[in-house]
Amino acid sequence: SPDNKRKASDRRDVNMSDSSTPRIRALLVDDHPVVRYGVKHILDAEPDIEVVGDLDGMRGIEEALSTLQPDVILLDLELGDIQGVDALRQVREIAPSLKVIVYTSHDEEEYIFQAAEFGVDGFLLKGSPKVESVGAVRSVNEGGSAIESKVAAKLMSHMTKRSAKAKQPVVEFSKREKQVLELLAGGKTNRDIGATLFISESTVKFHVHAILSKLDATNRTEAVSMAVQQGVISLPSPG
Repeated sequence: SPDNKRKASDRRDVNMSDSSTPRIRALLVDDHPVVRYGVKHILDAEPDIEVVGDLDGMRGIEEALSTLQPDVILLDLELGDIQGVDALRQVREIAPSLKVIVYTSHDEEEYIFQAAEFGVDGFLLKGSPKVESVGAVRSVNEGGSAIESKVAAKLMSHMTKRSAKAKQPVVEFSKREKQVLELLAGGKTNRDIGATLFISESTVKFHVHAILSKLDATNRTEAVSMAVQQGVISLPSPG
């Protein structure tokens, strides 16, 4: 069928473009065997992603991070041996720069806000379409973010209110910085932003660094929420 041919073509394109690029190394931490199997099956089917390990809890996490050297970890917040953001806190203490996608069945605001405090790179709800799980791993690995629209609305509202309470002074941005901010709000990676604005990836990194410095923000998500609060940009419509 045309769809199957298109999918085959897409897969060939990925293989060709990634022939000299290491596969993204993903680690799964979830106490449900069926979930681990399902996610592992989805990710391992991609030519540019490799699931290097899976754990049913936080026991052995330090050794796993050290020996397996994952690029991205998909972490459930409700594990049998540890609860809530304690697992996330433990991961951040061991590997501060590791890309973290919180993968959970909970979309309660408490979980979202607490996880956001640790600067997670992605937030996916269990049951997300395959394409979102795969896209999330690729996006965060490239320096972007991957937060479902349902979660993003709550998260941005919370962070905007927090920024407003802090009464941050209004910051001036160049036209190019505003363009970069708008694309960051859409979860775009540095590569995507560069392609859209016809500038190099290193130039994008320069602008992102300048934006974070001007806002005194710790990560892209916080920078976007602060820019929204100040009226510099508007959030893209969910969906």
